[in-house]
Amino acid sequence: MSVSAPRRIRMVLKTLSLILAVPGVLLYLASYFWGAWLLLCAIALYTADRFLAVGSAVFGSEARKLLSRAIVPIAGIGSALLIGAVIMAITGYNPISSYGALFYGGLVRNWHISVLNATPLIFTGLAIAFAFQGGFFNIGAEGQYYIGVIAATWMGLGSTLPGIIAIPAIFAVAAIAGAALNAIPIILKVKTGAHEVVTTMMFAYVVRTLSPMFIRAHGGDPALTSHPYTTDLISESVWLPMFKDFLPGANYRLHIGVLLAIGAAFLVRFILMKTDLGYKIRAVGHNPVAAMTQGISVARITAASLFISGSLAAIAGATQVLGLDHRMFQDLNAGYGWNGISIALLARNNPIGIIFTSLLWGVLDAGGQYMARTTQTPNAIIEIVKGIILFLMLAEVIYKRAGSVFGRWAGRFKTAARKGAGA
Repeated sequence: MSVSAPRRIRMVLKTLSLILAVPGVLLYLASYFWGAWLLLCAIALYTADRFLAVGSAVFGSEARKLLSRAIVPIAGIGSALLIGAVIMAITGYNPISSYGALFYGGLVRNWHISVLNATPLIFTGLAIAFAFQGGFFNIGAEGQYYIGVIAATWMGLGSTLPGIIAIPAIFAVAAIAGAALNAIPIILKVKTGAHEVVTTMMFAYVVRTLSPMFIRAHGGDPALTSHPYTTDLISESVWLPMFKDFLPGANYRLHIGVLLAIGAAFLVRFILMKTDLGYKIRAVGHNPVAAMTQGISVARITAASLFISGSLAAIAGATQVLGLDHRMFQDLNAGYGWNGISIALLARNNPIGIIFTSLLWGVLDAGGQYMARTTQTPNAIIEIVKGIILFLMLAEVIYKRAGSVFGRWAGRFKTAARKGAGA
């Protein structure tokens, strides 16, 4: 076998894994569940390529590290579900039938709702994580989400441009609006040291309070309409394409926003890990004093982090309007900005991890609705389970401390056993 043969084999494996992964993702998200087989094959081919690239020793080490990182999330989710089952049993509900309905509803029957719920959460989770990487706490993502909804609705109403031009323009304007909403918090942070938690949260409430005025001015006037709490519909020409346009078996509500969100996650990862800006953001987040000694402008990085964070949260709102709602509601109460904090924390600010934690949250929400409807188990139990998952996954120190204590006990037991055997 020639020297270049292994390289050709790896190239074939990479190409095949990509060819299988892309349609697998599309099909699975569109509720063609056999697409999961394509994904599994793609993962297997990628794993084989990685094995050939690094060798058995390094591959085994990487596998062990991956497994060790997965233990905490798996233990957290499992423990939360167990505690939830105990709560159900104590309050007179059947945990088996309830959880059966939960997972059937979230993963099968209402899978499209899980995907729709996860789409804005991916964007807001990325927004929170991007700021966290720079050491900043953008707690106002809910307000930036609202400003994105307002911007998309305003531009979409009466739009006469073709969608191929109007849709990118709407996303651009929404991103600029979300960034602009963080302008004053950035100035206050840089000039006075005012904490961004307070300032961004204040602006979130300002935007949310003013949003009814926008609705009244754009179709929600009680004197002129029977629907005073919503704007008029945006132009159909700016609606995002639907999955059913190219996959007829997909749910009629599924839109390509989830693909945009997944693409944004990979783009954010690239920016943070592969660019000079990302290096500076992570440096400031790790140690701003050390970053300053290396000539990094903390003020500029503060502005860049919070501007991009605000843009991502606003794009979440624009995606929701263009893809699903097609108007703005006064009683929006989405909570996507607040939930984005949980999503980012659960994923430990990993952009790719945010995709999966958002889907987990989407499954729990959609499955919880189905569970409550079919088994009459209160949906509040799912909120308890989500809270427990968040707590346990963030309390990794508990697991580490318990592991170290167990290790010391095991060491003492072994020492005592040796001494007893020697005696």
